[in-house]
Amino acid sequence: MASNKHVPLLLLLIITTTSSTSLTDDQSKLVIKIIDAMISGESFEDWSEAFLSTNDEINGGQVLTSTLFLPKTSVEGINSTSPLVAAYHIVPQLLHFYNISLMEHLSRIPTLLSGNSIVVTNNSASGFTLDGVLVSEPDLFVSPSIVIHRIASPFNFSRYGGDDI
Repeated sequence: MASNKHVPLLLLLIITTTSSTSLTDDQSKLVIKIIDAMISGESFEDWSEAFLSTNDEINGGQVLTSTLFLPKTSVEGINSTSPLVAAYHIVPQLLHFYNISLMEHLSRIPTLLSGNSIVVTNNSASGFTLDGVLVSEPDLFVSPSIVIHRIASPFNFSRYGGDDI
């Protein structure tokens, strides 16, 4: 794990090398601020407040149009304080559940983690899963520029994130 002084550099590398996402310099700085706030908490539950408070739509601050997949529980080996894990749970586009539910099986959703995308692994109405994880509370929070979906557990980018499934 990178030391705290190297986290901003690591975050900058994560988002500036993301080929599927074109962010402005201001958006890149905002992403660093968002992810830094998210990983400073103790658990995945802290992510929601950190994400919303730094993605300052309410107070007229800068906003990254995005979707957060918020894990309900922890899983051994997936650390909520990892910038890589946090970046993999953020999609830099607004995706309501309706939009995601129309995606074909094995469709990929690009994330802020460079070269990694979330995979639609089951698109049935009875058990919709991404990366094999149930979307347990779709559209938990919706605003004009931010959507948060609750997922049963964290995504594992080392399993699904790359090109091979």
